[in-house]
Amino acid sequence: MGRLTTHVLDTVKGRPADGVGITLHRLSVDGTWTIVKTLTTNADGRTDEPVLTGAAFVPGTYMLSFAIGDYFRRTGAPAADPQFL
Repeated sequence: MGRLTTHVLDTVKGRPADGVGITLHRLSVDGTWTIVKTLTTNADGRTDEPVLTGAAFVPGTYMLSFAIGDYFRRTGAPAADPQFL
């Protein structure tokens, strides 16, 4: 069995991006996106558990959304208004 993981880096600061919210969506047969899981990155910029693993790791169309705007606001990073990421 495989697994899906992710690693988020803050390339401006040259370190892992901690506290970034991540949402995994899966495309349903009716064309709608369904939330499968929500996670948050740890101090290493990774999630404490795989995004998908075991029986949940099945073929499909998925989308990972990263709450980078929230991360930038929390860390005081300069950003345009409205944000364009």
